Parts: sequence; C-alpha cells; structure tokens
Amino acid sequence: MSAQHYDIVIIGAGLSGIGTTCHIARQFPNKSMAIIERREKVGGTWDLFRYPGIRSDSDMASFGFEFKPWYSEKVLAKGGDIREYVAETAREFGLYEKVQYGLKLDNADWSSNEQQ
Repeated sequence: MSAQHYDIVIIGAGLSGIGTTCHIARQFPNKSMAIIERREKVGGTWDLFRYPGIRSDSDMASFGFEFKPWYSEKVLAKGGDIREYVAETAREFGLYEKVQYGLKLDNADWSSNEQQ
C-alpha cells in the first residue's frame, strides 16, 4: 500500500488546526490538503474536555477567527460554545472532507532533495 501524498498536512482539528487550514486553503486553493486528527471529532481541547464550567480564559474577540468573528456577546465563552464554533467553521469552509480521523502522528521526516 502506497502512502497518499498531500501538498499540505495540518496536525489537529482543533481551534488552531481548523483556523490554519481555512487560511491556507484560501491562499492556496489548488494545493491538496489533509488534516490529521487523533480523535474522532473536530474540536480539539474543546471536545476533549467537557467538565462542568469549562470556558475560555481568553476573550473570544481575540481568540476567535478573524475571518469568522465570534457571534456571541459572552466574552469568555463556554467550552461547548467554542466546540460548536470550531465545528461550524469546519462545516462552513468544507473542511470535514479533509479530516482523517483516528490517526496519530508518531514522527515525520523531511527530505530537502525531494521537497517532501
């Protein structure tokens, strides 16, 4: 079985991974991309930790995406709201088809000669 080649691979489908993928996809629409996610859902930390009262300790105006502003008046958002914000962004920008779930990256090697 041969390995699939992608021009760009993003590690993690949390807030940072989804945000990064949105930016890169807009800048390089013809590049092939994959998001490698160890878990079975988009959301990262906000999906993993679901204990009562979890919320952001950063204001969502600066923590959220510039291209998709935070939509609530609550400055310090609840974890579930952030999780939905990440999932909604992934849906809106068509990223679910790029996510490969249940994969854990143990190591990566770069070849300058092959540029991959």
